[in-house]
Amino acid sequence: MRDLDVNLYDWARLQRQFGVFVDDPGPGGMGRVEREMVGESYARILKETVRLVAHQWREHIQNSAIKGFLFHGAVGVGKTTMAKRIAYELGRMFGTDAAEPENEVVLVLVDGSDIARGRYGDSEERLAELFDYAREGEIHSHRFGSGPGHRHVGDAMRRTVLLFDDVESLFLTRGSGNAREWHFSQNSVFFHSIDELDTSHTSVVLTTNRIDLVDEAITDRLMQYEFGAPTTDTLLEVARAFAAAQHLGEDDIASILARIRGEPALASIRQVERLVAGVYVDKVIGRQS
Repeated sequence: MRDLDVNLYDWARLQRQFGVFVDDPGPGGMGRVEREMVGESYARILKETVRLVAHQWREHIQNSAIKGFLFHGAVGVGKTTMAKRIAYELGRMFGTDAAEPENEVVLVLVDGSDIARGRYGDSEERLAELFDYAREGEIHSHRFGSGPGHRHVGDAMRRTVLLFDDVESLFLTRGSGNAREWHFSQNSVFFHSIDELDTSHTSVVLTTNRIDLVDEAITDRLMQYEFGAPTTDTLLEVARAFAAAQHLGEDDIASILARIRGEPALASIRQVERLVAGVYVDKVIGRQS
């Protein structure tokens, strides 16, 4: 499997999303980026998850009790963005020098379309390939014949965050009426891959907005974080920051700020960003007409 075969977020792609780091946090601190996730709960989750993963990577703990994390909560509250932000922070901590690829940190985003295959057994093979790729990288991942399938002493070993997004579509609980035999087979491959995960350079993040549909054997294997509805203050900060990125002033989004403060208030970051984007489009079109 090659980098081109996966949805890869390297340092440059993560930097385009979050911007550059704007200060030096000092030893053990979290960096601050231009387009930071705002709110105390996000800062806490970032700090806890990064510290755990960084410790395992620094200390070369290959079989940690913490294999990864399960982020659950409503749609549009920042679960996927948090996983990317974790990878970006780990990249800052472990280095991005292309001349030293063993220090590279990447995130691989996996969704249902990356796993789904037409023939029985192909989806399970694809899932196993993704874990192979996370462990070995494209040079040594061997299932497609792209490398020798083994590692030599002194070879580079980049670090990977493997993000499975909206996993309720992938790993249905066995008690679900919609579960099929192929779900059970996929789940078994995932269980084995998680249990065998080399946590000295790989971590897994799962996201879902329907934790009740995710197999309990999966949820039991990961550290869980619930993403609640953002606070009013957080949504106000999101609106202002997103508007500023579009060169909009606070007057331009006054009606959105009022809606955030109103009853019923807006409930998600995605809603706020969508409304600000609408103001931006209307303003640009209005100027050109």
